Amino acid sequence: MSEHSTQHDLLAQLRRRAGLTQEELAERAGLAVRSVSNIERSAVGRPRASTLLAIGAGLGLDDARVGELLDFYRRRWADRAADGARNDPARPVTAAPPTWRTPATPATGAPSTPSATGEAPAQLPAAPSAFSGRTAELSELDDVLTGSDGGHRCTVLDGTAGVGKTALVQAWAHARRGAFPGGQLYADLRGSAPGRPPSAEDIAGRFLTDLGIPDAGVPSSAVARTALLRQVLAARRMLVVLDDVASASQVRPLLSGPGACTTIVASRHQLRGLSIRDGARHVGVHPMPDDDADRLVRTLLGYERLRRAPGAVGAIVRRCCGLPLALRIACDHLIRRAATQAPEALAAWLAEPVLLDAFQTADDAECDLRAAFSASYRKITDEAARYFRLLGVAPRTRLSRAAITALWDLPFQTTDRILAELVSAHLVEEPSPGTYELHGLLWEFARETGVGQDPEPIRRAALRGMLEHWATGRAAHS
Repeated sequence: MSEHSTQHDLLAQLRRRAGLTQEELAERAGLAVRSVSNIERSAVGRPRASTLLAIGAGLGLDDARVGELLDFYRRRWADRAADGARNDPARPVTAAPPTWRTPATPATGAPSTPSATGEAPAQLPAAPSAFSGRTAELSELDDVLTGSDGGHRCTVLDGTAGVGKTALVQAWAHARRGAFPGGQLYADLRGSAPGRPPSAEDIAGRFLTDLGIPDAGVPSSAVARTALLRQVLAARRMLVVLDDVASASQVRPLLSGPGACTTIVASRHQLRGLSIRDGARHVGVHPMPDDDADRLVRTLLGYERLRRAPGAVGAIVRRCCGLPLALRIACDHLIRRAATQAPEALAAWLAEPVLLDAFQTADDAECDLRAAFSASYRKITDEAARYFRLLGVAPRTRLSRAAITALWDLPFQTTDRILAELVSAHLVEEPSPGTYELHGLLWEFARETGVGQDPEPIRRAALRGMLEHWATGRAAHS
């Protein structure tokens, strides 16, 4: 008889130490009482990893103790298989069960970190360089840790392309790593990228493997796989970051629900369904105020360059409309010249005849402002895209609902529906009820896209309708 068969069953020891009956543990773990009883009586030769993980969650075990529980039954199964082979020479030795392994680097997201030794996964991408500002947003994220957010376990960061959502969550997560002893999981869901984004099933399978679940323990069905992930996450004080999310349905199966796990979702869309159905908390990420943008530019450019190009900070801040991506592209343009060339480089950049060309990065679409806007634009309906382009005809970037209705020559109900889609995609903002706004760079994108696609008579007619609306309003108030 092997050394493990002489021990009292580990599960029974842990259950009694927790002061639970088999019925109580089964209820907490979401299992049948028979499953718990069979394991304790050794009636099951090889308990499923998913069953043991559910039991670990029901017992409230930390990662290390869950690993011990899995390892105990893995070794006991291996011992029994070896005993059987020795007692029956005609019986081949059964292969050992899957062992903890280092997962391969996944196709999306950060490299996986093994948890075979109880080491917590640490998958966050590198913290952003020269991060500054965002005091209010960082404070809202800190509320997750103190419980002053009302106990929400999921927070949605949403905002327009280039506004710095990913940098914000990465900066916060790196600064607060100690609050998540269970580790951090990260996945880029490629919601704004072309092609098919990874599904919740894909991400769940990868996360389970990253958490040390052997391949044989990962269910094949999507429903069972995401259910197991939720069970595993609920018992762990860890952080899950889901970046560039396309829709609520893409991530809803990955949310762990009540428990110790915290999930941060970043998206270019409002994802209101996660708040309505799933109790997620919303943190809006807006363009940086001038003071914060000023500090970021000064940090990036350094004293010598600024000394040689007086006025550079103000000129860059005004042109970048508070978008961190635009600010960083502009500063990089100057940094690549010698400090002595700073005045000429700044003058050339400000004189760029096509505004968005000043924010091009030929070798990296993720650092190109026009490409970032185009990725959001491609995801809206053809109808919304058509009317978004017409907003570039308007001589102002802030418009009333009535003015937009006149510009588009639509009934109010249709205008409201299209505006709702554009606001949800953060191509238009609604700073106050009935007032809509595009920041200057998005307005320029709408204008140049419209010039390239819409016949000039349509654009002129749209502008005429808006001007007539304004003239009528002035006449009515004269």
